[in-house]
Amino acid sequence: MPKPNTKVAMQDMISLIKDSIPFHLDEAQMCQGECLGCSKKMLEMLDAEISYWQYSEFPPSLKDLKNLEKMGVRTYKILKRNRLVP
Repeated sequence: MPKPNTKVAMQDMISLIKDSIPFHLDEAQMCQGECLGCSKKMLEMLDAEISYWQYSEFPPSLKDLKNLEKMGVRTYKILKRNRLVP
């Protein structure tokens, strides 16, 4: 049985994250009212991680895929808590 291609899996995950998380929010939208976790910092960290993997020449490991998944889920939960996503 062939090994799964982690590069393709990473690109698929990046597409899913970009479709699910609004990276276009400006600071005024993110930093209004009560803050339950810093949406701005999480979006910045997630964006940096995605940028790294989009341009990396190294194939990601399964651990890298899992870490990006966790960061994406955590970011989405914080955005949801702060009422920035439905």
